[in-house]
Amino acid sequence: MAVVVVTSGPGSPGTTTSALALALTWPRHVLLADCDRDPSHAVLAGWLRGLDAGGRGLPSVAQAHRERRPLADELWLHTLALTGSGGVDRRFLPGFATPQAVALFDGVWGPLVDAFRALDAMGVDVVVDAGRVGPRGLAADVVAGADVVVAVTGSHLRSLAALRLHLPTVQDQLRRLPTEVPLGLCVVGPGRPYGTDEIARQFGVDVWGTLPWDARAAAVLLDGEPAPKRFEQQGFMGQARAVAQRLEERTHGLRESREALIHA
Repeated sequence: MAVVVVTSGPGSPGTTTSALALALTWPRHVLLADCDRDPSHAVLAGWLRGLDAGGRGLPSVAQAHRERRPLADELWLHTLALTGSGGVDRRFLPGFATPQAVALFDGVWGPLVDAFRALDAMGVDVVVDAGRVGPRGLAADVVAGADVVVAVTGSHLRSLAALRLHLPTVQDQLRRLPTEVPLGLCVVGPGRPYGTDEIARQFGVDVWGTLPWDARAAAVLLDGEPAPKRFEQQGFMGQARAVAQRLEERTHGLRESREALIHA
């Protein structure tokens, strides 16, 4: 099982767009978890076209935790379908119902991440939309439970400047972990104007994937605009599928290496 945490600095494009695109093109069963501590309900309002979550999501997860119900056993009950049937089960865990609820969730992050990892028994991977990096970084338990962390950035100066300010906070969090969690970049709109090689050199972080700058695709994903023909096979989504495949292979390769070391 893979837990892929997607984040960005302020001013960077497409954290939620990128996480959603990865979940919609992931090669295995997948859960997209909205763990953004600056809640917006973008997926509910856009891709799911204003769907009422019916109380499901992080609010119901917090309630289950308060009632001492094991999250690993019932996490799936707190999710919504991200797509119709199609051979791969794609689910969505909605985020916070109010901004005030974020501060009350501190004791729930750990059990929630444990529940993410327990999804391995169902053959499910998890893509976590962690939102933008805050002054204190990302939720510590979310970082500790990740297999990899992907920082999304544009290739223009405003986005790269924000990444320069906030990426060290995440790197410090990762360095303090007892086991290595790799960090990579996903560049949206490479060459506008800086290329991936230059960005990787400047930050000392590998670029694991790129996505095209595509306002129309973003409108389909987050504004509920009608999808053009073959939307999920071509263009932006076709590139997202390639990135998802590489991330899935990377995370499962890391896991196999760790298991081999444990049993050596």
